[in-house]
Amino acid sequence: MTLRPEVQVVQIDYGPLELAASLNRAIARDSPLLKVSLDIHWDEPDPASALDRIEMTLAAFSPSFREHQCRGPFAYHVFRKQGPPSHGVAGDDAGAEGSPAQTAKSRAQPLDAGLALAHLIEHAVIDFESAITHAARISGVTGARRRPAGRFDLMIECPDPAVGRLCLALAVLSLTGASDARPPGRREHDLLAIARLAYPHPGRVWTPHGVARAFAWPMARADAALSSLRQLGYLAPLVDTVNISGVPRYMVAPA
Repeated sequence: MTLRPEVQVVQIDYGPLELAASLNRAIARDSPLLKVSLDIHWDEPDPASALDRIEMTLAAFSPSFREHQCRGPFAYHVFRKQGPPSHGVAGDDAGAEGSPAQTAKSRAQPLDAGLALAHLIEHAVIDFESAITHAARISGVTGARRRPAGRFDLMIECPDPAVGRLCLALAVLSLTGASDARPPGRREHDLLAIARLAYPHPGRVWTPHGVARAFAWPMARADAALSSLRQLGYLAPLVDTVNISGVPRYMVAPA
């Protein structure tokens, strides 16, 4: 059984960073970035196989993961596939896909499990951002710090800090859950759907009734999804003394 990794978000910043463009030429120097520091501890005895299983789980959840391009060191390439990469893909942190022989060879090389998992979290953030914002291309980069051990930095293009924070939370929960036989599913699809609906309208008020009507969902499903988005910090409840109905009302939380 795959051991569950421990992932702790140490710091989150937002804004441009010229260093990112020097590490990944696809990142514009003035592009706003979600900048994240993570501490990852994972004592998995067979990280390569565990990462393969997590990747398969993510690809089953969202087939667009298989369209990601990856230009990092080959041993850390994710979602490998034969044939040329697709155009206009969401992820562009790292490129050329390898043959099955190259893939097998790379898996035999020493692998930093924490770095590989941090890199996969980056790709998950990219995929979820694309699902919410409909961005055709999002680039990022992942690096390991010399000290302290197990500390990793992610820098990901992001048009909106609230979306970035939500995608980071979903990425960490999805990957750690996938490693522990709790893959992302309908709940995560629901959260992405509501965030996609809310993204162009940050000042709009959302209620379970309105969301249920928008998606033709049962009221309980809409209420549960909105509550989860509140718990993840994407939505904030409105405290309104005029609202005597008791119906919960939410807006996108300020970043």
